[in-house]
Amino acid sequence: MKVAVYAIALNEEQFVKRWYHSAKEADLLLIADTGSTDKTVELAKSFGIETHVISVKPWRFDDARNASLALIPG
Repeated sequence: MKVAVYAIALNEEQFVKRWYHSAKEADLLLIADTGSTDKTVELAKSFGIETHVISVKPWRFDDARNASLALIPG
């Protein structure tokens, strides 16, 4: 793998399609979802995006970022 593109998401359904099309040439697309209640996860999976649901409590961006990066294979 050469290029991985990841995102941390929470109720980002409206942006998934655009994000996918902007990054689809990457070797890996990954979304770490932090508890969306909309269709973010379902839509991402429909595009073939590797999707993981993570919990970050209390919320800290640095912890969410580190959890997301840990999901990317070596």
